[in-house]
Amino acid sequence: MAIGVVVVIGVVVGAFVLLNRGSSYDAVDGKYGAAPLATCDDVAARAGNLPPRRSDTPLEGSKGWLCTFTDPAGAATVHLDVEVTNTQRQRGRFDTQTASAGYVVDPATHLGERAAWGPVASGRSCDLMVLDGNATFKAGIEDWNQTTDDAHTCKDRVKAIAQVLYDVMKPR
Repeated sequence: MAIGVVVVIGVVVGAFVLLNRGSSYDAVDGKYGAAPLATCDDVAARAGNLPPRRSDTPLEGSKGWLCTFTDPAGAATVHLDVEVTNTQRQRGRFDTQTASAGYVVDPATHLGERAAWGPVASGRSCDLMVLDGNATFKAGIEDWNQTTDDAHTCKDRVKAIAQVLYDVMKPR
């Protein structure tokens, strides 16, 4: 009897897994799912004022990449991060970042569905996260040549880079 129950449970679980392949939590769905993503070089070509690219790393387990651009002296670095999975995961991630990681939603930043500034903005470092359906875009700058009290200039620079990133990534 116990063996029969184990066999039935095994068959049910196996059938569930087989029938639900591709519907995992990390499956890509939404407007950024079909087309290939633009590359770091695509973004750099449109931005025109980024330092030289230092790294271009594809994300493991989801569609996306992380790029780092650093000037030769190493004083200024721009980070770009793109992750595309499913709408539920991206919204949950954005909500978690804004609820517990110190990101502050900025209704005046009109990119995607919502945008939020990172927890510690200064003249030397700031970052912006943009949620758009099933994608999250992040742009950030660290510039040790800037003063610490000029957060507004840092945010203007990051917002301009995030706008280019968002425009390049949008499906056509």
